[in-house]
Amino acid sequence: MRRLVLVMLVVAVAACSAKNKDQAFLDSVGQMSKEEIMAKGDAFAADGDREEARRYYSFLSDSFPNDQVGRQAALKTADSFFQAKDIENLTEAQLRYKDFSNRFPNDPNRAYALLQLGKTYSKQRKGPLRDLTPAHEAATAFQQVVELFPSSPFAEEARGLLKACQEDLARHELEVAKYYFTSKGWQGAHLRLSYLIATYPDSDAAGEARQMLVKVEAALASRGGAAPSQPVSPTAPAKPSP
Repeated sequence: MRRLVLVMLVVAVAACSAKNKDQAFLDSVGQMSKEEIMAKGDAFAADGDREEARRYYSFLSDSFPNDQVGRQAALKTADSFFQAKDIENLTEAQLRYKDFSNRFPNDPNRAYALLQLGKTYSKQRKGPLRDLTPAHEAATAFQQVVELFPSSPFAEEARGLLKACQEDLARHELEVAKYYFTSKGWQGAHLRLSYLIATYPDSDAAGEARQMLVKVEAALASRGGAAPSQPVSPTAPAKPSP
């Protein structure tokens, strides 16, 4: 019983301390302009104290959601999670960049938000033979930057990152085509190769696919088989793991 009382006392003191700290923070920012609050957050960020910086950024973004300073703070909050790099913080950053992009479609910083959103997905890519969802999501975000903001200072970086994602996606199609090729599934190989070449014509994988497609078409012709008329999106499964 004595120990329980002691634990409850410690919890109460900690809660009171946290409440006092929060009130002190609110009293402090209440005396500052928006620009001063942002500068305070930037100072903590520069010192590597992301958690403390986030308090100031979050206050601004929550208090002034439709103000340009508040929107910048929202992105800086997302950046603070992105910089932590672990999967939990990366997921939080992902949600915040996506929310910013959806809520403020006409904001000049949307190109940056989309670029960063793509990066959060890209960091979760695991290669052409694993789950391709991160690569697809990253490619979609980078593609939006390139198409919606072609003159943006972020467009060039987005193009490079988009190419890397597309290479993974193209390589996946090539690896599955090789599986069909090896097992003499000529129709399946033709479908995958044609789709790859049509969808990712500039990828490195497309060069190899064109060479393989010649052999596949020759095999089909020698057997009197007809190749698929057009490269539709394939649905056949990839080669199963051993």
